[in-house]
Amino acid sequence: MQRLSWKSNLIEEYNTKFNKDPLILNENFKNLPGNKFRRVIVNGMFDHNKEINIIGKTYEGNAGFHIITPFITESSDTIYINRGWVPKKYVSQSSRKFSLVEGKTQIIGLIRMPQRKGYFVPNNEPKNGFWFTVIPKEFNEHFNLNAEKTFYIIELKVGDELKLPIPANGEIQIPNNHLQYAITWYSLAIGLIIIYFAWHRQNGYLALN
Repeated sequence: MQRLSWKSNLIEEYNTKFNKDPLILNENFKNLPGNKFRRVIVNGMFDHNKEINIIGKTYEGNAGFHIITPFITESSDTIYINRGWVPKKYVSQSSRKFSLVEGKTQIIGLIRMPQRKGYFVPNNEPKNGFWFTVIPKEFNEHFNLNAEKTFYIIELKVGDELKLPIPANGEIQIPNNHLQYAITWYSLAIGLIIIYFAWHRQNGYLALN
């Protein structure tokens, strides 16, 4: 039940922050880590020479990759942008030259904290080009960059335009099935108690007054 409460609070926090007006990222804004789940507007240009492909991502049941690209802001800071999903056949830049946006552009995104590696998820292997988890600190070490490491930005879909990579739609993707789990486990516990007493009564272990 504690996890149910925690998950419900997390979903409420996400919805509250996401629905606020987007923040403007500039040199005067220094509290982005304290504004996780907020939408943000950032202007600058991509550095496609230092692209990272996150393995094992799906979109509508199809396997593919997430494309992470350093983004140099107007204030000369560098932030990692998760541009979205591509299928395997488009993971190579040579197969999607049309997606390599050049020059100044504007991104509307979602502020996120560095991911934590899952228990069954392999460690990132920079030397072999295998990336499984978004950890900006490790990206910096691999590319010898001084980019922001306390947060990154997920690009959000704007309008109905179809493009690659496919940006996130911003819909919350935090499953909240803990109430169902709690009901299921309590029901199982009650059922086992009934079976326990019935068996003992049938076999004469319980004396009836």
